[in-house]
Amino acid sequence: MRLRSYYLNPLALCVCLGLVLAGVYLDYQDGQAHQLPMLLGVSALVAIFAWVFNYKRLLAISEVPISTIASAAQGYVELYGKSRQRLPMRSPIQGVACVWYRLWVYTRDSNHMWRLQDYQVSEQVFELHDATGVCLVDPKGADIYAAKRHEVIQNEHRYIEDVLFADKSIYVLGDLDASTQAHTEAEINREVGKLLTQWKQSKSRLLQRFDLNRDGEIDMQEWEHAREQAYSDIKRQQSQLLKSEQHLIAKPQSKRLFVISGITPQALRQRYRYWAIVHFTIFSIAVLFSFIASYLAL
Repeated sequence: MRLRSYYLNPLALCVCLGLVLAGVYLDYQDGQAHQLPMLLGVSALVAIFAWVFNYKRLLAISEVPISTIASAAQGYVELYGKSRQRLPMRSPIQGVACVWYRLWVYTRDSNHMWRLQDYQVSEQVFELHDATGVCLVDPKGADIYAAKRHEVIQNEHRYIEDVLFADKSIYVLGDLDASTQAHTEAEINREVGKLLTQWKQSKSRLLQRFDLNRDGEIDMQEWEHAREQAYSDIKRQQSQLLKSEQHLIAKPQSKRLFVISGITPQALRQRYRYWAIVHFTIFSIAVLFSFIASYLAL
């Protein structure tokens, strides 16, 4: 299972604290500061690794602007909308309608310690809807953040369940495969010209529809009205086409970040920013005290 910030951040804090305490204890037993500088240096390395982990994710989420499905360019994109099921699915423990779940099952061993007995994660493709269209989301390989974690203990078993609920807001950062894109204004105007040409070929229908004063001619004002109607028809056709397209957002082929989150992008950015500050602070303190401890050991 891939290392995720949900586990890395508290683990890095525990490792840094453990190294410092071990250094203090060993040097206290020895009576001289020999181990502490080295262990503080290792602690600084752990902290800077954790800082890079969080900072890279903060940059990825901050640099890519949120797009609508209709206007999103093929490639690395950030989308925000509502999750929808393609096929019915319910979470194993809560029994709620969802688009994705992850479940850990622990059981007590003979020493009354929790041991992992089972791990399940759904890989079913689901839909992301926004006001402009629909795309499919393949969750395989994503760093997934549920808005809320559910935990229950029953019959000597401990169940921990993460769920992305159906019909709830969802944020996705990944690679979009979109064969049809929104047209530019120039392309729309070309389509409008083609449609007006088609209308001209049937003069009787053109007069019936746009000859408002019934003088048997299309004047400038009536022609402008016809052009506005053609523009409206082309825009509506484009919107319907985009909504019917089955675009897919999935894990990037490169090593770029792939995130699916029930947490808002603003809250996710704040989380990464907070941990980046925490780990950089630990790194700075560890480096400072490592130099001080080295100086005192001389």
